[in-house]
Amino acid sequence: MTYGIRGAASISAYHTHTHTHTHTHTQTETQTETQPFAELKLDQGQLQEKTERLKEKGYFTVPMSETTRSYLHQQSSLSNPAWRNGPIGRIVDLQTTEHERPMTKVAKDIATSLTGREQQLRPHEFQLRRVDKPRSEKWHQDRAPLKVICISAIEGRGTEFVKSTESKAVFTHGQYAEMIPLDAEAVKQKIKVAKSDRFYFFAGKGITEESIPKLVHRSPEETGRSIFMARWK
Repeated sequence: MTYGIRGAASISAYHTHTHTHTHTHTQTETQTETQPFAELKLDQGQLQEKTERLKEKGYFTVPMSETTRSYLHQQSSLSNPAWRNGPIGRIVDLQTTEHERPMTKVAKDIATSLTGREQQLRPHEFQLRRVDKPRSEKWHQDRAPLKVICISAIEGRGTEFVKSTESKAVFTHGQYAEMIPLDAEAVKQKIKVAKSDRFYFFAGKGITEESIPKLVHRSPEETGRSIFMARWK
């Protein structure tokens, strides 16, 4: 940097420094924006809007960026050597990646906004999975005391669910976490399917407020499915 009289920076040097700083700042922002899962960093206004929707509908969605979609499809490839056998099928564990910590902060903010109380969450699962356990094909609510759940379809048909406001009229509670349809045809008409171009967030039973609805869902009877699943407790 060049200096003028009494050590003041010259105008040209000032502009050069400002331009360099702005360019560097813009580069940093661009790098952040193009990271997988960056679209899930909600500001306070978005967070309030989304959690109000969850209270009303039982879930909210966030469109998936092309960067995230590409990353998850790459990780989901059957040629990925990270696939291993888990208790519910095959999984790729993403919990040790750089993406888990910022996502856990998002989940914490969601739980705090839902309950009105500061929440401390830790990841229970942060993974890709190929489900092969028949029990997940039954209608159920997650039994574990989880607080925030995020799912997205990567390959094949997405998770099927019924909005909380409608589920009470068409299901009754079975053993454990199972939900039994009262009228199969009525349930069929109310099924929604998680789309592959967005994330779905809903609350788990770890959020004990009765006013916060818990979603009834199941895995479709289809082979070759791959989903992203993140759950926090």
